[in-house]
Amino acid sequence: MKKFILLPICLFLANFVNAQSVIVLHSTDTTAVFTGNTAFADAYALAQTGDTLYLSGGAFTASSEIAKGLTIFGAGIHPDSTAATYITQISGTVDIKNGADNLYFEGIQFAHQIKEYSTQVVDNVTFVRCKFNNSLDFSYSGNANVLRTNYAFIQSVFVSSLDMEGVTNSLLTNCIFNERIHNSSSNSIKNSSFLYGPSSSSYDILSNSHTNLISNCIFHTTTSPYLIDGASNTVQNCISHHATPGYGSTPIDVNNYKGINLATVFTAIPTSPFSFTDDYHLTTSAESTYLGDDSTQVGVYGGLFPLKEGFVPQNPHISTKTISSGTNSNGLLNVNIEVNAQND
Repeated sequence: MKKFILLPICLFLANFVNAQSVIVLHSTDTTAVFTGNTAFADAYALAQTGDTLYLSGGAFTASSEIAKGLTIFGAGIHPDSTAATYITQISGTVDIKNGADNLYFEGIQFAHQIKEYSTQVVDNVTFVRCKFNNSLDFSYSGNANVLRTNYAFIQSVFVSSLDMEGVTNSLLTNCIFNERIHNSSSNSIKNSSFLYGPSSSSYDILSNSHTNLISNCIFHTTTSPYLIDGASNTVQNCISHHATPGYGSTPIDVNNYKGINLATVFTAIPTSPFSFTDDYHLTTSAESTYLGDDSTQVGVYGGLFPLKEGFVPQNPHISTKTISSGTNSNGLLNVNIEVNAQND
């Protein structure tokens, strides 16, 4: 436990002294520190499946591929909660390949596309409190021959589109979607907000998506009733502005809240495009009126994974720092860092 708590402090001090982003590789037998423009690629090359990478705040360049089941923690994605560290961003395409089963990301902003070629079969991939500024495509350059299972997207922000083709029996929960979801089949989409407003029936929020469970979500669009394109989706305990929303063909329509004025739902209505300054909290009245299938409130603050304020990752978090501008009479530099332990 002591080693785990000290890692963020090491990251911060290394970042301060060297004025560059830092990665700490932690494995059963060793701890190694990497800096410089190739820090991510260098750490990845040494890492083995099961190892953990701790990324400081700052910018990193993705390795050419990820084909190992690593756990990768960043410092966070919210500008306010990372004021002491800066957000962690990975630039360059993240290419997930065979061997990356049990890959785990938390607290990272991805600047470019995440993809998995249709020929690859990787299971058990998790993203928690991440922000995706570009698209995600899990059947890139073709149709997946073998379905992948047990993907999880938890408390994350999707600025661009998500193509779930080839991924099934997976979970998307307590997320914010600024764009569309494509090709989702037999997945569970829960307690999420959809900001996207379709311009016509050709641009549904969930397109070509079938046999999904879509529950406890909020559809923000007021411009179009076309929400879902697909067959046999179960839609339950969801809020929509439209009195007759389109749920696709042969939907199972259960306990949905239709024709609802969102001004009575949110303390302040979040709008597209996504901004961290928006507030997704429900009004006190709405919290008890619009309940999900588990009797908690609908939206991102309900369910089993209610949104954590500030999207703070679970690793110990540097919340404040005070550094003297110069040394004292004894030649010492006063540094005061406050680190908070996280429960989840």
